[in-house]
Amino acid sequence: MPDNAGICTRRGPTLLPSPGQNAISFAGEVTISSIGEARDELGAALHLDGPVVVDIESVEETDLTFVQLIESARRKAAETGRDFRLRHPAGGAVLEVLRRGGFLDDETSERAKFWLQGTAQ
Repeated sequence: MPDNAGICTRRGPTLLPSPGQNAISFAGEVTISSIGEARDELGAALHLDGPVVVDIESVEETDLTFVQLIESARRKAAETGRDFRLRHPAGGAVLEVLRRGGFLDDETSERAKFWLQGTAQ
């Protein structure tokens, strides 16, 4: 998206591999129209060694496809014994989609604990 100087800024996922952990950040709009790129970046993070830390704090618009992608990665990581976590509890647009989609109906579930990280929402 061009800013006032006509420079395009990246608004999708960014994989930031670092020693001992793989951090991936999502920002702006992460919806069905950009889910392929999000899937590719998340898959790349899961193929590297070490824990995967996902930052969703800057997601401004999202839909169920993004939540389902993160859920799938979380479950796959759990099945293989990988550490997969959010940098911060879900908030904003992501939290709203989680609520509407029924992902937080049982706040004691592993799924809710992952998304909320023990915070009352």
